[in-house]
Amino acid sequence: MDSYQPGPPRQEQDHRRDLQDRDDVLLLVETFYTKAFSDPVIGRIFTEVVDMDLAAHMPIMADFWQTVLFKAGLYKRNALAVHFDIHAKEPLTLEHFNRWLQLWTLTVDGLFRGEKAELAKVQAHQIGGSMLRRVTGKSASAYERISLRPGARAEER
Repeated sequence: MDSYQPGPPRQEQDHRRDLQDRDDVLLLVETFYTKAFSDPVIGRIFTEVVDMDLAAHMPIMADFWQTVLFKAGLYKRNALAVHFDIHAKEPLTLEHFNRWLQLWTLTVDGLFRGEKAELAKVQAHQIGGSMLRRVTGKSASAYERISLRPGARAEER
């Protein structure tokens, strides 16, 4: 999965500000999903595979991202289970996750800048990587367990 790398600072006058509240989170998720629904790589997952009701989905995603960014405690669902269900209908691939992350990063960068905006991108990459690994049957962790000494038995690791 492509790792997140901060881009160079913009030279022109920048009037973007950081994410501050639910209204900002709603703007972010609405802008992102509008792009995602029409995207040639991932759009049909939302429109055909899941047949997602965008209006109904926005408050759920706002709860999710408000919880991730501001520790709001609003999201009570199981995001991984949702992605397992999607993956059962149509396998989610590295290409899908990379495109999702690319659109997310471009959307965040187009609307906001600052600590929470950077956190939104970092967290998306971590969550996306974990979900991709899990739905494809791998460990959720990007790191495999490392034995502290050569030849250690599995139960000692």
